[in-house]
This record gives sequence, structure tokens and C-alpha cells, in this order.
Amino acid sequence: MIRDKSPGDAAEPQLAGRAVVSASSVRVHLTALLGLPEVLEDFGIPPEPLLKAAGFRREDFGDYERTSTFAQLDDLFGTCERETKCPHFGLLLGQYVDLQALGITGRLARNADCVGAALRDLVAYFTLHDSGGAPSLAIHDGTVSLGYGIHTPGIRHADHVYDLAAVGLRNVMRQLCGPQWRPDLILLPRRRPADMGPYREILGTPVRFDAVQCAMLFPASWLQRTITDADPMLHSLLEERAAAALSDEQPLLQGEVRRAIRLLLLGEHCSRALVAARLGMHERTLGRRLQEAGTTFQALLDEARADIAKQLLHDTRTSVARISASLGYHDPTVFTRAFRRWTGMTPREYRSELATRD
Repeated sequence: MIRDKSPGDAAEPQLAGRAVVSASSVRVHLTALLGLPEVLEDFGIPPEPLLKAAGFRREDFGDYERTSTFAQLDDLFGTCERETKCPHFGLLLGQYVDLQALGITGRLARNADCVGAALRDLVAYFTLHDSGGAPSLAIHDGTVSLGYGIHTPGIRHADHVYDLAAVGLRNVMRQLCGPQWRPDLILLPRRRPADMGPYREILGTPVRFDAVQCAMLFPASWLQRTITDADPMLHSLLEERAAAALSDEQPLLQGEVRRAIRLLLLGEHCSRALVAARLGMHERTLGRRLQEAGTTFQALLDEARADIAKQLLHDTRTSVARISASLGYHDPTVFTRAFRRWTGMTPREYRSELATRD
């Protein structure tokens, strides 16, 4: 839950002057969609013409160095859904995602000494694979929540991305824990589909739709499981390479703050102090550096709230009150006023307008 100051303590700033970050400015490695050509062929659709029209080649999806913008992949998801008429296309793609598909990040996690260390590696270095979203790891009362959140605004097919992420995270855990591993519950921030068959068949686990986050829940005891065939020397070498690559990227501060806000949002708290600590700086230093960059923590916090609220209103039937609470608004009327400032509409009006477009 996002907690900075209480949303009712002061008027929140408009988003009109917010810093420009879009799906065109963040990148993801194409191995995230490794199985896309094969899935298209399963539907009887030759992949080459479709991919060429989108600016890709078939071999790009097996190239660990090839990246694309989130905007291009978002468009590709839309094209594939229209061509296949399959509302769970992302679920099918997720079956091809595992640690190998994550490049150096996946190999690093695969050679950690235990499952908990592997997942911490995944969280720490995932941006080398995908700078538009991030995994999260939280433990509460003996239950682990392993999740994935998109921190890039303007994604129109987030339901497919989250379907893919859920299957991919399940595959990662099976690689680390054994092929029979199953979570207790999977949460998906999308509407319950008319056909539940593919979700039962592929996930094989109870799924809660209309959730406010994408995550899987399982006992914390799994984190202590030893990865018996891990190579400690290889892990050390890969960690050095990953740390150097992360340093070379020199990500913009605003992007790092956005990512931290989304990661903390999937837990129970998000504050200026926690974000500063996550980035290894003093709270006042964070405020000063953001001011020098032409923005504030509150503006980025409001940006995240607005984008998450719009995605949940579009992709789920979750109540406005529940969305409000998940974003740290103790009073839904305060959330409604803020949402009207952001969009010119109330949350219910926004959802109704989307329904007429669909």
C-alpha cells in the first residue's frame, strides 16, 4: 500500500507537468516472447509476415542481445490478439519463459545457493532484462508473495503481460524447486475470463482475478531450499558481470524512483524515506536530486497512483473502494477527487467510458 503523507493532508499536484516517461523509452529483451512464432503457428498463422509488419524477424526472439521498446511489444500483443482472437495469448507465451529466457539475470539466479538468494538476485538485476517492469519479493506471516509489476504508463494490453509474467514466475520456481512445485494461489490484475479452461490447464493452481497486483503466494519455507547443482564460482563471476552491466546502464533517477514506488506498492508501505533507502541515499538528497531533475517525489507518486488506477479500472472489475485502499487512500472520496483532477472524470465515469469503447 502506498503511504507517503495522507492523501487528505494537502492538495495533490496536477499531472499535466509530469516528466515524460513512456512505453517508448523503456526496453525489454525479446527472449521474453521467445515462443511467439511457435504460438502463432499453433493457430495456423504464418509468423513471418506478421512479425515483419511489426519490425521484427523470427530469429530476433531467440537472440539474447535483441531488445525492443515496451510500446512495440504492447502493439505486438494487440496484433496477436486480433489475429488469433485469443484473449489468453499472453498465457500461452508464458509457457516458454524460464530462467534461460532472462539472460544473465536468469543464469545468476540459477546458480545461487538457495531459492531465496536466487529470487533476490532476480529482483536486484531484473532491469538488465526488462526496464519497463520489475519483480518483487515480500514475506508476511510465513507466506511469500512473488510478483511482477509494470511501472511504465500507457500499456494497453497489461492483461497479456501479467498472464505471461504469472506463468513465467511459476516456471522459474519449478526450475529452482522441482517440476511438481505449485504455489498456493495466483493473483491476476485482470477480469475473470469467460473461458477458465486454459488457466486451469496451464497454471494448475487456484487463481484470484480482479486482484490489485500480479503475484503468486507460497510458504516461506521454500526460500531455504538448497539449489543442489548450483555453481558458486560461476555465480560469483556472473554477479560481477551483472553488477558492472547495471552500473554501465546508469539509469535515470526518475526511472529508479518509479521502479521503487511500484515495487514497494506491491508490499504494504511506500514512503519517500523507504524509496530513498532503497536507492541508497538520504531522503533530503533524493528530494534535492528530483528537484534538480524538474520533478518531486509527490509528483512521481501521484503519477504511479494514476497509472495503476487506470489499469485496474480498465482490466479488472475490482471495486473503486478496493482500488482506493490499495493506493493508500483511506477515504475513497479523496481518491475520487484526485482521480478527477488527473483525468477530468470520476473513477466510475472513466470505467463506463472505457466500457463503451470496448
